[in-house]
Amino acid sequence: MLAATAVQTQTTVLSIVVSLAVLAFLMYRQLQVRPVRASFALPVVLIIVGAASLSGGGPNGLGSAGRVAILVALLVGDAAGLGAVRALTVRLWRSGDVVLRQGTWVTMVLWIVGVGIHALVGALADISDSTLLLYMGITLGAQQLVVQARARQPGRLPQRSAAGAGWQS
Repeated sequence: MLAATAVQTQTTVLSIVVSLAVLAFLMYRQLQVRPVRASFALPVVLIIVGAASLSGGGPNGLGSAGRVAILVALLVGDAAGLGAVRALTVRLWRSGDVVLRQGTWVTMVLWIVGVGIHALVGALADISDSTLLLYMGITLGAQQLVVQARARQPGRLPQRSAAGAGWQS
């Protein structure tokens, strides 16, 4: 029994460390000036890894219908909803034929708020920390969809040089 608890604790710590590393990477990338692309590779990988980590079940896994309902609400409301709102804070502009993007400080605050809400509700509902990767995949995918939709309206985007990321807000 004690060995099982130690393994569960190690798994939880590893899950938290990996999730925080992924979050730091995502936030770093949000601040970089990058072209808007139609790729969903990273969100899909995060969703697959996050969903696979749920299959283990366990004491904090998804056992009851109530926990599953809370998780679904978190993923739809918090992840997808906040991802779509966060996409509106991403700066977009044209440089020649390329649409570039860069997150703002508001984008970063919304990332932290979203992950905080997910962690708080997850802790209160006794939902495994392993759902954080799934959350990040869904929220990043929702943000990507809205950013791409905005980028398809080139008449509304300012024209700047590629190095013109210095915004006068």
